[in-house]
Amino acid sequence: MTMKNSLLREPLLHFAVIGALLFGVNAWFQPGHKPEAIVVNQNRIDHLVAVFARGWQRPPTERELRTLVDDYVREEVLYREAVKLGLDRDDTVVRRRLRQKMEFLSRDLVDTLDPGDEVLRDYFARHGQAYLRPARISFRQRFFSGDTRATAASDARAALALLQTGAPADSVGDSNLLQGHYSDETAGRIDRVFGDKFSDQLRELPRGQWAGPVRSAYGQHLVFIEHYEPQRPANFAEVRPQVLRDWQLQEQKDVLQRQYESLRAKYDVRIEGELHGSAGEVARQ
Repeated sequence: MTMKNSLLREPLLHFAVIGALLFGVNAWFQPGHKPEAIVVNQNRIDHLVAVFARGWQRPPTERELRTLVDDYVREEVLYREAVKLGLDRDDTVVRRRLRQKMEFLSRDLVDTLDPGDEVLRDYFARHGQAYLRPARISFRQRFFSGDTRATAASDARAALALLQTGAPADSVGDSNLLQGHYSDETAGRIDRVFGDKFSDQLRELPRGQWAGPVRSAYGQHLVFIEHYEPQRPANFAEVRPQVLRDWQLQEQKDVLQRQYESLRAKYDVRIEGELHGSAGEVARQ
């Protein structure tokens, strides 16, 4: 291999050529250009200090602050030069990020709004189904394993007769990882623990006495219902924070849509490609 060929394969040479090209392109488009000002004012310095303090739980040292400022200046220089070279164009990631920032402007504004109780009560009235308070149950249970007992249901019924005559609850049933007592649990939580529809069976049981057996995903249960509070509509006062957040989310969507429609009216949009037929076939391949 000749020395010439080896030089052409040298990575450092490639980097040098690329750097020269970038510098040359920039100089070509900006002959005799007056240096631009990059001003790092006190507000920017305070922001850099605050970001550092949030991450490190302490303010930066003088040396660290100088490094932060140097990094900011480096970022600003490279950002401006990248924009001048058009590197922000036709970049999907950059486009999406800029779209997000435009949308964040409206979202941040809406997040500061509290429209007052009159508006929120109206929203609450129109979306009442979203604020139903779930049923809540407090109960004790004794478990009879369907894996170790061939006659789990009949064994549970025999144990129920003993409990009804005053036998202690811990004298019947099988040991397992389920709790013996559940207090003020929602129906959804109970179903996640015991299996789908288990809470529906509890709703039909008498209160204040042992009853069953009730089937779960694990086997059979005897259950003592201590308290059952059925599903009910919420009071506005107890869900006001949730109503406010839901109103803000809806308002964000409305503001973004109005903003988009206003901005879109400034453009003459033309769809010149095929949206059906052969184009659809290509998209599916």
